[in-house]
Amino acid sequence: MKVLFIGNSHTFVHYVPLRVKWFFERQNEPFEFTMLTHPGMGLDYHLKQSQTYLNLLYGNYDAVVLQHNAHPFPGKSSLLESGKTFGSLCPEKTKIYLYMTWSEKNNPEGQKIMSEAYEELSKEINATVCPVGRYWWPIKEKYHEEMYFSDGEHSSIFGASLSAAVIARTLLGLECDIDELYKDAKYLEAIKQDERLIDLVMKDGSLELE
Repeated sequence: MKVLFIGNSHTFVHYVPLRVKWFFERQNEPFEFTMLTHPGMGLDYHLKQSQTYLNLLYGNYDAVVLQHNAHPFPGKSSLLESGKTFGSLCPEKTKIYLYMTWSEKNNPEGQKIMSEAYEELSKEINATVCPVGRYWWPIKEKYHEEMYFSDGEHSSIFGASLSAAVIARTLLGLECDIDELYKDAKYLEAIKQDERLIDLVMKDGSLELE
Protein backbone atom coordinates (compact mmCIF):
# COMPACT_ATOMS: atom_id res chain seq x y z
CA MET A 1 0.00 0.00 0.00
CA LYS A 2 1.24 3.47 -0.88
CA VAL A 3 -0.03 6.18 1.48
CA LEU A 4 0.25 9.97 1.64
CA PHE A 5 0.04 11.56 5.12
CA ILE A 6 -0.98 15.23 5.28
CA GLY A 7 -1.10 17.00 8.63
CA ASN A 8 0.95 18.72 11.32
CA SER A 9 2.95 17.84 14.43
CA HIS A 10 0.43 15.23 15.55
CA THR A 11 1.45 13.28 12.46
CA PHE A 12 5.21 13.89 12.56
CA VAL A 13 5.97 13.85 16.32
CA HIS A 14 7.40 10.40 17.09
CA TYR A 15 6.82 9.67 13.38
CA VAL A 16 3.35 8.17 13.23
CA PRO A 17 3.72 7.15 9.53
CA LEU A 18 6.90 5.25 10.33
CA ARG A 19 5.12 3.41 13.14
CA VAL A 20 2.33 2.53 10.72
CA LYS A 21 5.01 1.05 8.47
CA TRP A 22 6.35 -1.03 11.38
CA PHE A 23 2.84 -2.36 11.98
CA PHE A 24 2.47 -3.31 8.31
CA GLU A 25 5.84 -5.04 8.33
CA ARG A 26 4.74 -7.11 11.33
CA GLN A 27 1.75 -8.20 9.25
CA ASN A 28 4.04 -8.96 6.28
CA GLU A 29 2.25 -6.29 4.27
CA PRO A 30 4.10 -3.90 1.90
CA PHE A 31 3.91 -0.22 2.80
CA GLU A 32 5.31 2.98 1.29
CA PHE A 33 4.59 6.46 2.56
CA THR A 34 5.14 10.15 2.01
CA MET A 35 4.66 12.69 4.83
CA LEU A 36 3.67 16.31 4.18
CA THR A 37 3.48 18.10 7.53
CA HIS A 38 4.08 21.51 9.08
CA PRO A 39 3.92 22.49 12.77
CA GLY A 40 0.66 24.04 13.86
CA MET A 41 -0.91 24.05 10.41
CA GLY A 42 -4.23 22.58 9.32
CA LEU A 43 -5.57 21.21 6.09
CA ASP A 44 -6.33 24.75 4.88
CA TYR A 45 -2.58 25.45 4.92
CA HIS A 46 -1.81 22.36 2.86
CA LEU A 47 -4.36 23.41 0.25
CA LYS A 48 -2.09 26.40 -0.47
CA GLN A 49 1.08 24.32 -0.99
CA SER A 50 2.22 23.18 -4.42
CA GLN A 51 3.64 19.90 -3.10
CA THR A 52 0.17 18.92 -1.88
CA TYR A 53 -1.26 19.05 -5.38
CA LEU A 54 1.70 17.37 -7.05
CA ASN A 55 1.68 14.47 -4.60
CA LEU A 56 -2.07 14.07 -4.48
CA LEU A 57 -2.73 14.28 -8.21
CA TYR A 58 0.36 12.52 -9.56
CA GLY A 59 1.76 10.45 -6.69
CA ASN A 60 -0.33 7.39 -7.54
CA TYR A 61 -1.31 6.82 -3.90
CA ASP A 62 -3.68 4.12 -2.75
CA ALA A 63 -4.71 6.24 0.23
CA VAL A 64 -4.33 9.66 1.79
CA VAL A 65 -4.54 10.22 5.57
CA LEU A 66 -5.73 13.74 6.45
CA GLN A 67 -5.18 15.39 9.85
CA HIS A 68 -6.44 18.89 10.77
CA ASN A 69 -5.57 21.29 13.59
CA ALA A 70 -6.18 19.80 17.02
CA HIS A 71 -5.06 22.14 19.80
CA PRO A 72 -7.09 24.18 19.77
CA PHE A 73 -9.53 22.42 17.48
CA PRO A 74 -10.87 25.19 15.18
CA GLY A 75 -14.34 23.66 14.94
CA LYS A 76 -16.46 21.57 12.63
CA SER A 77 -16.92 24.19 9.92
CA SER A 78 -13.16 24.60 9.51
CA LEU A 79 -12.65 20.85 9.15
CA LEU A 80 -15.58 20.44 6.77
CA GLU A 81 -14.51 23.29 4.50
CA SER A 82 -10.97 22.03 3.97
CA GLY A 83 -11.96 18.38 4.01
CA LYS A 84 -14.53 18.83 1.26
CA THR A 85 -11.93 20.54 -0.93
CA PHE A 86 -9.57 17.62 -0.42
CA GLY A 87 -12.43 15.30 -1.26
CA SER A 88 -12.91 17.03 -4.61
CA LEU A 89 -9.18 16.84 -5.39
CA CYS A 90 -8.47 13.20 -4.65
CA PRO A 91 -8.14 10.90 -7.65
CA GLU A 92 -10.73 8.14 -7.80
CA LYS A 93 -8.18 5.45 -6.91
CA THR A 94 -6.98 7.27 -3.78
CA LYS A 95 -9.13 6.38 -0.79
CA ILE A 96 -9.48 9.09 1.87
CA TYR A 97 -8.85 8.38 5.56
CA LEU A 98 -9.38 10.92 8.32
CA TYR A 99 -6.96 10.89 11.26
CA MET A 100 -9.21 11.80 14.19
CA THR A 101 -6.94 13.26 16.84
CA TRP A 102 -7.43 13.69 20.62
CA SER A 103 -8.37 16.69 22.73
CA GLU A 104 -6.00 18.31 25.23
CA LYS A 105 -5.12 16.54 28.48
CA ASN A 106 -7.07 19.14 30.49
CA ASN A 107 -9.98 19.15 28.02
CA PRO A 108 -11.44 15.62 27.81
CA GLU A 109 -14.90 17.03 27.10
CA GLY A 110 -13.54 18.49 23.86
CA GLN A 111 -13.17 15.00 22.37
CA LYS A 112 -16.88 14.69 21.60
CA ILE A 113 -16.88 17.85 19.47
CA MET A 114 -13.77 16.79 17.57
CA SER A 115 -14.93 13.22 17.02
CA GLU A 116 -18.35 14.23 15.74
CA ALA A 117 -16.78 16.68 13.29
CA TYR A 118 -14.54 14.01 11.77
CA GLU A 119 -17.42 11.58 11.54
CA GLU A 120 -19.61 14.16 9.79
CA LEU A 121 -16.86 14.92 7.28
CA SER A 122 -16.44 11.21 6.58
CA LYS A 123 -20.09 11.03 5.52
CA GLU A 124 -19.81 14.17 3.40
CA ILE A 125 -16.85 12.96 1.33
CA ASN A 126 -17.23 9.17 1.62
CA ALA A 127 -14.06 8.84 3.71
CA THR A 128 -13.08 6.38 6.43
CA VAL A 129 -12.29 7.62 9.93
CA CYS A 130 -9.19 6.40 11.75
CA PRO A 131 -10.77 6.94 15.19
CA VAL A 132 -7.70 7.54 17.34
CA GLY A 133 -9.54 10.00 19.57
CA ARG A 134 -12.32 7.52 20.25
CA TYR A 135 -9.83 4.99 21.70
CA TRP A 136 -7.48 7.51 23.33
CA TRP A 137 -9.50 8.12 26.47
CA PRO A 138 -10.76 4.55 27.14
CA ILE A 139 -7.21 3.20 26.83
CA LYS A 140 -5.87 5.99 29.04
CA GLU A 141 -8.47 5.13 31.67
CA LYS A 142 -8.07 1.35 31.51
CA TYR A 143 -4.29 1.06 31.28
CA HIS A 144 -3.16 4.25 33.04
CA GLU A 145 -0.56 4.96 30.36
CA GLU A 146 0.87 8.44 29.89
CA MET A 147 -0.67 9.43 26.57
CA TYR A 148 0.74 12.95 26.43
CA PHE A 149 4.03 14.72 25.98
CA SER A 150 4.84 17.15 28.79
CA ASP A 151 2.88 19.99 27.12
CA GLY A 152 -0.41 18.13 27.58
CA GLU A 153 -1.20 18.35 23.86
CA HIS A 154 1.24 16.33 21.80
CA SER A 155 1.48 12.58 22.20
CA SER A 156 3.92 10.57 24.22
CA ILE A 157 5.73 7.82 22.34
CA PHE A 158 2.99 5.47 23.54
CA GLY A 159 0.32 7.89 22.30
CA ALA A 160 1.95 8.10 18.87
CA SER A 161 2.21 4.31 18.81
CA LEU A 162 -1.49 4.01 19.62
CA SER A 163 -2.28 6.46 16.82
CA ALA A 164 -0.25 4.37 14.40
CA ALA A 165 -1.94 1.15 15.53
CA VAL A 166 -5.42 2.59 14.97
CA ILE A 167 -4.46 4.03 11.57
CA ALA A 168 -2.74 0.83 10.45
CA ARG A 169 -5.63 -1.38 11.52
CA THR A 170 -8.07 0.92 9.75
CA LEU A 171 -6.01 0.93 6.54
CA LEU A 172 -5.86 -2.87 6.62
CA GLY A 173 -9.54 -3.27 7.43
CA LEU A 174 -8.77 -4.95 10.76
CA GLU A 175 -10.94 -4.71 13.85
CA CYS A 176 -9.98 -2.10 16.45
CA ASP A 177 -10.26 -3.70 19.88
CA ILE A 178 -9.06 -1.83 22.97
CA ASP A 179 -6.96 -4.68 24.33
CA GLU A 180 -5.42 -5.53 20.98
CA LEU A 181 -4.68 -1.86 20.29
CA TYR A 182 -2.92 -1.62 23.64
CA LYS A 183 -0.73 -4.60 22.78
CA ASP A 184 0.00 -3.12 19.34
CA ALA A 185 0.93 0.24 20.85
CA LYS A 186 3.28 -1.33 23.40
CA TYR A 187 4.98 -3.27 20.60
CA LEU A 188 5.42 -0.14 18.48
CA GLU A 189 6.50 1.94 21.48
CA ALA A 190 9.41 -0.43 22.12
CA ILE A 191 10.90 -0.08 18.62
CA LYS A 192 13.72 2.46 18.48
CA GLN A 193 13.70 4.94 15.62
CA ASP A 194 16.88 6.03 13.87
CA GLU A 195 18.71 8.49 16.13
CA ARG A 196 19.34 10.80 13.17
CA LEU A 197 15.62 11.63 13.00
CA ILE A 198 14.54 14.86 14.67
CA ASP A 199 11.74 14.74 17.24
CA LEU A 200 9.92 16.81 19.84
CA VAL A 201 11.89 17.64 22.99
CA MET A 202 11.80 20.09 25.89
CA LYS A 203 14.77 22.44 25.99
CA ASP A 204 15.12 25.30 28.48
CA GLY A 205 11.43 25.06 29.27
CA SER A 206 10.18 25.29 25.69
CA LEU A 207 9.19 22.89 22.94
CA GLU A 208 11.70 22.30 20.20
CA LEU A 209 12.44 19.82 17.43
CA GLU A 210 15.80 18.15 17.81
